[in-house]
Amino acid sequence: MQTTDPAPDKEQPDDSRQGDQQHKDEDVRLEPHRSTQSEAVRRVVAPWLGGADTVMYTLIGVVFLAGALAMLIYSVLTFFQDAFIHPPENSSFADAVVTLINDLLLVMIIMEVLRTIGSYIEDRGASLRPFLFIGAISATRRILAIGAYMSIHGDTIMPADFNRRLTDLGVNAGVILAIVLALFLLSYRAQTDE
Repeated sequence: MQTTDPAPDKEQPDDSRQGDQQHKDEDVRLEPHRSTQSEAVRRVVAPWLGGADTVMYTLIGVVFLAGALAMLIYSVLTFFQDAFIHPPENSSFADAVVTLINDLLLVMIIMEVLRTIGSYIEDRGASLRPFLFIGAISATRRILAIGAYMSIHGDTIMPADFNRRLTDLGVNAGVILAIVLALFLLSYRAQTDE
């Protein structure tokens, strides 16, 4: 049995091309509808979300400020109580000073976070630099606390505790060096971008 090919001058409709064309026509018809709808949503929702975002960051900033103020007051009152009014039995004036410095560095960390929030509210953008400063202050705080503790209680520290604290000092010093390197690279990048 012989099969006959269609005549060369009659073209068979290509269903796949026809289907593609139909989808393109539908996309063209739907595209303005989608963009108009998304534009309307963006006009209505985006300002509301931006305002809500600002309100939330402002509330968080107020809580951080209240926390920093409360911690500052607590630190000073605790220092005067531990140093002058009712010193703990196994504590010295140096212990009270170390505790005060540790608490004040915590207040500085809270204030750096607050500054980051304020910067975000003003500029609508976050920066890596404040977080690096927070990390450096945290590591410095830990180094000062360990160093002060070891200088005050050096002769009563057990060897295992001494080794653990020495390792902690080394790790925090490494963190500070890494942060300094990161800050250098950020400033170098900013100079080359200009």
